[in-house]
Amino acid sequence: MLGPLRRFLQRRAGGDPDAELRFWTEQWEPHIRGGALFSPGGLELTGDTEVADSYEGRRWQEARAQVQRVLREADIDDPGFFSGRVVLEIGPGPVGLPEACGASVALAVEPLADRMRDAGLLLGGDAVYLTCGAEALPLLGESVDVVVARNSLDHVRDPAAVLSETARVLRPGGTLILNVDIEGEATAEEPHAFTIEKVRALLGPLEIERERVLSEPHGHVGRQLVIVAAKPADASSPSSRLPGWTSPS
Repeated sequence: MLGPLRRFLQRRAGGDPDAELRFWTEQWEPHIRGGALFSPGGLELTGDTEVADSYEGRRWQEARAQVQRVLREADIDDPGFFSGRVVLEIGPGPVGLPEACGASVALAVEPLADRMRDAGLLLGGDAVYLTCGAEALPLLGESVDVVVARNSLDHVRDPAAVLSETARVLRPGGTLILNVDIEGEATAEEPHAFTIEKVRALLGPLEIERERVLSEPHGHVGRQLVIVAAKPADASSPSSRLPGWTSPS
C-alpha cells in the first residue's frame, strides 16, 4: 500500500511517464508485432474475419477496434458517430482512435507523443498530437464536437482541471465520452482513485445523458464507469463558472 505522502505526491505529478511508456513498448507493441491483436474482441469489433498478416495491418485493426469499442461501451449505436466532426481524445496512447475515427479534425492530447514517435509507436495519419497536459488545452473555447477520455482521467495531474477544460472547449451540444475506473486503488501510473459521486461532481456544467458501470476494470481492482455527457445547447461559455469548481476530496 502507498503511504499518504507518496499518494499525495503522485496525485500532484500525475501518472509515472516512464512506467506508462514501458507498458506500450514492452507489453503492447511486442504483442502486436508477434502476430496477434492486443485487446480482446478486436475482430468482432472491426468485422474482419482474420488478423492481418502485417504489423501495419494489425495496428489499423487495433485502431478501428478501439473506435467501435468506445462507441459500444457508451451505448452509441451509430458506427460513424465521429465522422465529419472535430474530435479530441485525451490520453490515447498509440492505439490510434484519432487516426481511425473518421473525424474531419482529429486531435490527441498525449504528453508522451514525442517519445512514442521516437519509439516508432505512433500509427501515422492526419491526427494532430498535442504534447501538453489536458489541464491547459491550447484550443479555442467551443471548438470541439466530441471529447473522448477512456482510461485516462486517473492518469492526469489534475482531473478537475481536465474536465474544466473539456467543458470549455466543447461546443454547445457537444459530447463527452468518459470511461474511468471507480472503486480502484492509486498506483504510480494511475495516481487517482474515484467513486461514482466524485466523477459526477467533476463534470461541472456538463449534463449526464446516460451512465453505466461495467464489471471489469481497466486495472486490477474496481469497475469501469462510462458516462456520456453533453454541454447544454443553450449554454454560454462556462469560463465564468470554472474558477468556482473544486475537486472532490
